[in-house]
Amino acid sequence: MDKRASILIISFIIGLIFFDAAQQKYYLDTFDLNETGSVSFVTLLSNHLIRWALWAIVNVPIGLLLWKKTFQKGNLTNKRWTGIGLTIFVSILISLCLVSLHSLFSQSLGLTDFFSFYEFFLFQKGLTFFMASTLMVLWLYNHSKVKTISNQSIEIKNLKRKTSDLQQAISQEETPHLNVKTGYKLKPVPLEEIIWIQSDDYCVKIHTERNSFTLRQSLKTLEEKLGPYRFIRIHRSALLNLDYLDQVNFETAKVRLLNETEIPISKTGVKSLKLRIKDVSG
Repeated sequence: MDKRASILIISFIIGLIFFDAAQQKYYLDTFDLNETGSVSFVTLLSNHLIRWALWAIVNVPIGLLLWKKTFQKGNLTNKRWTGIGLTIFVSILISLCLVSLHSLFSQSLGLTDFFSFYEFFLFQKGLTFFMASTLMVLWLYNHSKVKTISNQSIEIKNLKRKTSDLQQAISQEETPHLNVKTGYKLKPVPLEEIIWIQSDDYCVKIHTERNSFTLRQSLKTLEEKLGPYRFIRIHRSALLNLDYLDQVNFETAKVRLLNETEIPISKTGVKSLKLRIKDVSG
């Protein structure tokens, strides 16, 4: 919960306790109401601390119960607010009952004086207890609203992230590509941008118009994977994108690409290229 709000509420209740003790001390001394003589402020303060502790024993659990069973569920109707008001009222009456019993027992009096004590504390403590209980309930309600808004904000952010990831995944699925690792990230390289792929030991080097990327796969694996996408193996070390083919020189056994790169072509590659071109032309 909000630490600042908690500190403010606790400070407010402590202020009420000191105010009650100071007020009682003033009346006792000013109007000479204590028959046994002057009572120290510390003694009065201790009595009020006990009374507020009895208030806390009753009201704090009720507040937490309202938080769990009512505020966290939201959608508070007028009927529910009425029920909350009655709960506060009853909790204060119970608190005053405990305070009266404590005063009776501490002064070794019988239960016959209970209603006199209860009436006294009803006027002395009733209003301040009501203020404290209402403040606590309103604070719990406000905190539940803030928490709900915070959870909704997190859900919206998660939804946006999931939507973005889904759109990216759909986009990648619609556009044929190869995932190439660059640093700690995967970069999708569209097949339409790949000019040719060169064998490089246990890896391959993917050549595009702007960059070259290294991919840890065999050329044979890529040949099988990219066959349906106008890629053809023309050499044991070269896989060509037919869209970038410019011309074939059978005398020098080389092909020239649109970017003027020349790649060697094997006899098997020549046969495969002729068949592929024939299929495409047909």
